[in-house]
Amino acid sequence: MTVTAWRFAGTEAADQAVLRLKRLNSQELIDIHDIAVVRWPEYASAPVAQEHLTAEGSKVTSMMNKLTKGAIDRSMIESVKGDLTPGSSAVVLRSSGAIVDTVAQEFAGEPMELIRSDLSVQEQDKVRAIFEHGAGGNGGAGPAGQGPAGQGPAGQGPA
Repeated sequence: MTVTAWRFAGTEAADQAVLRLKRLNSQELIDIHDIAVVRWPEYASAPVAQEHLTAEGSKVTSMMNKLTKGAIDRSMIESVKGDLTPGSSAVVLRSSGAIVDTVAQEFAGEPMELIRSDLSVQEQDKVRAIFEHGAGGNGGAGPAGQGPAGQGPAGQGPA
């Protein structure tokens, strides 16, 4: 499993990314274990986080999913808050088994940037390259590569 954080311009862009990732998850193109969205509205004095967006159903089901699939570490979310500026947002994704090229295609043209991950520097570089190519050279990297997808380097899928 890999944890990645992707920064977006605008406070609603992360929400759109979550919808795309959930659709890819339902198509079994990525296995999402947990998602958090961090936003910093222009009018707010600090960023706010909405965690465990994969939780559906009852509180018991949600708790069981967190126990079996794992949750994003709170320190990662706090670090991502420090990476944002007013008017921006981020998705923090814990995932595995991504079909990286397909995930990258889904985010083609989306201005986004890989800002944090538990990947090695070399793996991060591979993810950025895949997303820059798949996303039409947008200067960032999207949630597929090693990032939000959840697989390792060399086409194993996003992290």
